[in-house]
Amino acid sequence: MFSGALFIGEGLIHNLSQTGCLVECDRRMLEGSYMVVRLLLPDTTHALNIELAAVRWIREEYFGIEFLKLPTSDQARLAHFLLAHQR
Repeated sequence: MFSGALFIGEGLIHNLSQTGCLVECDRRMLEGSYMVVRLLLPDTTHALNIELAAVRWIREEYFGIEFLKLPTSDQARLAHFLLAHQR
């Protein structure tokens, strides 16, 4: 789930990393937009809070976001999740 000043949306996350991800979504986004993101990880009951993210690129129904501000506890949760789900 993500929201900005004038929008709210949902999408499917791909290519998740410590610094960002790709979002698949039917909503049109503007490159350079800022948003708050709530990631629902499959191994937890509460969302990972990304307090500030920026849209860095857009391609059809996909856009890439960079995580700019995460609480320290959520950075640690994300790192733990990524480590546990490495291929």
